[in-house]
Amino acid sequence: MPDSRDVSPRRRVPKTKVTIPARPRDLVDRPRLRELLDGVRDAAVVFVGAPAGYGKTVLLADWAARRRGPVAWVSADAEDDDDRLFWSAVLDALGGCVPAVASSRRLAVPRRPGTDLGFLARVADALDSAPEPVVLVLDSAQEVTADRTWRGLRALVRHHPAGLRLVVSSRREPPLPLVRARLADRLVEVGAADLRFSAAEAAAFLETSGAAIPPDQIGPLVARTGGWVAGLRLAVASAERHGSLREFFAGRDPAVLDYLTDEVLAPLSAAQRTLLRAISICDDVPAGLAAALSGLPDAESMLRELGEPATRAVRSDGTPPHHRPAPLLRTYLRAELCRRTPDRARALHAAAARWFAEHDRPTPALLHSVRSGNTIRVGELLRRHAVTLFLTGDHDVLRLALGALGDRPVSADPLLALVSAALCLEAGETSAAGLRLARAEAAWPDDPPAELIVLRQVAYSRLAQLDLGPVRALRAAERVDEELAAGTSLAGLAAVHRAGILVARHEGGAARARLVRVLGDAEERHHDFTVTQCLTTLGNLACYDGDYRVMDTLARRVVARRPALDQRRSLEGAQVCALLAYGALLRGEPAECVEHAKRIGRLLGDAPARAARDLRLIAETLHGAAEFELGGWHAGLRRMRRARTHLGTGRARPAEQAALCAVLEHRAALRLGAAGQARETVRWAQPMLTGSGELLLMRARTQLRLGRQGAASSVLRSLVDDEAPMCLPWVSIEASLVGVQAALSAGAQERAVRLLDQALRAAEPGVVRFPFVFASGEVVGFLTSRLGRLGAGERFAGEVLALRRRLRTPPMPAPLTDRERSVLRLLPTQRSIDEIAQDLTVSPNTVKTHVRGIYAKLDVRSRRDAVAIALQRGLLDTDVTDFTG
Repeated sequence: MPDSRDVSPRRRVPKTKVTIPARPRDLVDRPRLRELLDGVRDAAVVFVGAPAGYGKTVLLADWAARRRGPVAWVSADAEDDDDRLFWSAVLDALGGCVPAVASSRRLAVPRRPGTDLGFLARVADALDSAPEPVVLVLDSAQEVTADRTWRGLRALVRHHPAGLRLVVSSRREPPLPLVRARLADRLVEVGAADLRFSAAEAAAFLETSGAAIPPDQIGPLVARTGGWVAGLRLAVASAERHGSLREFFAGRDPAVLDYLTDEVLAPLSAAQRTLLRAISICDDVPAGLAAALSGLPDAESMLRELGEPATRAVRSDGTPPHHRPAPLLRTYLRAELCRRTPDRARALHAAAARWFAEHDRPTPALLHSVRSGNTIRVGELLRRHAVTLFLTGDHDVLRLALGALGDRPVSADPLLALVSAALCLEAGETSAAGLRLARAEAAWPDDPPAELIVLRQVAYSRLAQLDLGPVRALRAAERVDEELAAGTSLAGLAAVHRAGILVARHEGGAARARLVRVLGDAEERHHDFTVTQCLTTLGNLACYDGDYRVMDTLARRVVARRPALDQRRSLEGAQVCALLAYGALLRGEPAECVEHAKRIGRLLGDAPARAARDLRLIAETLHGAAEFELGGWHAGLRRMRRARTHLGTGRARPAEQAALCAVLEHRAALRLGAAGQARETVRWAQPMLTGSGELLLMRARTQLRLGRQGAASSVLRSLVDDEAPMCLPWVSIEASLVGVQAALSAGAQERAVRLLDQALRAAEPGVVRFPFVFASGEVVGFLTSRLGRLGAGERFAGEVLALRRRLRTPPMPAPLTDRERSVLRLLPTQRSIDEIAQDLTVSPNTVKTHVRGIYAKLDVRSRRDAVAIALQRGLLDTDVTDFTG
């Protein structure tokens, strides 16, 4: 029995202190974190540790509310330094879960509970008497600073009663025996890295909060906030105040600055705040730079102490660890520095430029020189490093530096003029590039170094490739002197251009071997631009060879290597997206194809280059084909026709490009019954595809559509017998499936089986699902009936059918006949039936029959509704009123 003089009643505790907080309305379900917390059943302690604003309390409240077992909750505050109050709160919280703790008579609080071993033993015994272990959540534990309060908890954790699972959330590590629990594998930890919102979680949060933030800004927002929950909430509030995120991103929202000042900067010392303001001019702070900027000799140790959300320690492969100021805090500190003390900001940039130049880091040295306003240093760095920076892919910094230097100094220096021309070419700005090349010629020295000569040759080769057609591009590429380039840093890029000659001559094997050698060397030198040029060219070669799996892999390697590739105008990025869009369509993923195709348009902008026009044609065709397969039949077909008529005329196209556009548009037009558009497509493609297998395929399709199965089969046999070359390797799979449909219509079961097996064998290596997933109902039904008898093609067939079920595309409407389309075009004119008959030189009864057919196929009952539906589906769009030719 305790001495009655040492025992006092429990202190009164506010009910809110021991109640699980209500979950907010904008709560985002985070099952991955709940799964981590569920490990509490095997652990003595769970520690949720992160700075302010990471959502610790919300996470624990959501988890506690969902948990089936008993949970006791204590929200800590500064008054808990009084250990009697703290233990009164703990016992009140536990009392709702453990009957033995509920009565204050049975378990009173002594005057010094943290050191009263008898009291602690009675608490442990009471917990062990519970039917199942109790989770005790101690939230905001950083508020408790008195050791006497922690002493009792430490003793309880050391003895780890079987009936207790302790969960502690704090902004810093609590004074508990966590090291011992960690070594014994009895500690579950959830840190700031775990609590950061992913892009998907951020999107869910923004949708729940009702913020009017465009989807394309979610990625930059997550990057700017680092997934910090408080940062996302600040962004939502800023968007509501200003109508957009412009002020938030620019670091000009006073409310955000106030929050950062109060929650992040206020707890820091004056020296720490000075350090953060000094390094805010840098995105990354390598070891040694912080001291150079701040003048503080112990800057490195101070950065290590700061931690999140002020800075993060980052370790990159092959580089020493460095620090990275939190993007949001850095933005606001930098904006405040430039606004209040612009001279100090320029001086810091100048110091950073000197430090980076001394440590052979030309990219940040050039960037900070620009920001310091020192154009003399900018010019010196450009003349020394411009070619290297071009090869490493640091094009944004080069553009910024050349712009800061000014047009006259750039034009007067042939090296800088050539680099500027090369940058224009990569953006598809061929006219501007030509002007800069002319300026380089005007300033050309009498005895130019080899690097300058090769750079000029490469620039002219690239200009010809983008704007002058294949013949002149071939000649220009032949003029790139590889022997001269061998002793320069441009050797790899020159070799890529020479490989283009082999590609144009259809010598893919030799080109591939050359590019693989260049790729290895460029990777060793970290010449990322040359690397991506190699990968993109190799991807195009794989596309020509029909190795679509490799094509997609290489394109994804480019994106992984240069994730910011699609954030600026770039022909290179557009070409990579075209490969990704093509691969997605062939895999039977039309929605993904549409997304990649849209990015191509953004990357090209209004670039005038001939190559940009070619890429736009490909992008719009792929977009239209994917849109068609997603159920937007009329819109997709209209998009393909518009692309062909607006972008595909005026000159002959490369055979592969013409074949892709024609095969996809012709296929869709026939399926929708637009026979006139199908004929128009064939007429467009015929001069460019003479003697090709694609023309024979389109002829066979047309015959099959007309019900002439024998003629279709005959055309397909001639395709095989005459060995007509295919521009697109996957089209042979499409031809086999057209043959399957013709054989089924003719009752030739064995031929259908043979052709289906042939198509499956050809499709599986490249994952070409498109012709199967969007095949006719007869072919899909036949494929389904053959399951279990397909041998090696069984797995691939299962994938195809599963994908078809997942896509759930709506059934295609019955197509309008050519005559019905002619009548439909005249319905909006308010002409009478007799007048329409007169215009079409048919009888009124014939017109009435066509009108009834139109009403039935459009599922309407009046002329007005027919016109409305036709407009909605694009059947009366001015661009397609001549579908019937």
